[in-house]
Amino acid sequence: MLIDSLKFSREWQSESGALPMAGFERLRDSLFAEPMAAAGAGDEITYRISGGADAQERPVLRLVVSGRLRLQCQRCLKALGHELAIDTTLRLVPEAAMDAEMSDDPDEPDCIAASPVLEVAALIEDEILLALPAYPRHEDGVCNGGSDAGQEASASQISVFSALSGRTQQTKRVK
Repeated sequence: MLIDSLKFSREWQSESGALPMAGFERLRDSLFAEPMAAAGAGDEITYRISGGADAQERPVLRLVVSGRLRLQCQRCLKALGHELAIDTTLRLVPEAAMDAEMSDDPDEPDCIAASPVLEVAALIEDEILLALPAYPRHEDGVCNGGSDAGQEASASQISVFSALSGRTQQTKRVK
C-alpha cells in the first residue's frame, strides 16, 4: 500500500490490515531459519497506521504493529517466540530539513521524510527491525532442557576464579 504521507496526516486518515511475514524480505534474515511449512507460512503481522498532528500541530503518523515472531535464541540456537508490540509516533518532516529536525530528546517522536509515495509495508518492516532485541535469548534455565549452557559456563568460570583466588592467598602466606 502506498500513501501520500502528508495528505494522509492532514486528513487524519487511517488504514489497518494484516501483512504476511513472507513479504518482509529484510526481516527474514532475523527470523529462525526453518522450512516455510514448519514456520507457518501463513503467519501475519497486523498493523494500523493513522495520520494526525502532534501538540504543536506538526504532521505525524501513528503506527501500531503486533504479531508473533520466531527468532533464534543466541544461547541454544533454537526457535524463540517473540511477541511483537509496536506503538510509535513518527513525525513527518521535509527531506531537506531532516538533519535540522532530528532530536535526541526521548520525548520527541522520531522523524521520517514526508513523501508523496510512502510504502507502508517498508515502513512497518523498518519499525519491526528497529524493535527486535539485539541478542534474543530464552529466559534463564530454559535452554538445553532446563540447564542453561550460559549458566553452566558461568559456574565453571566462577570455580576457576575461586581456585585462582585461593592460590593467590596461599602464595601471600608463603612470602
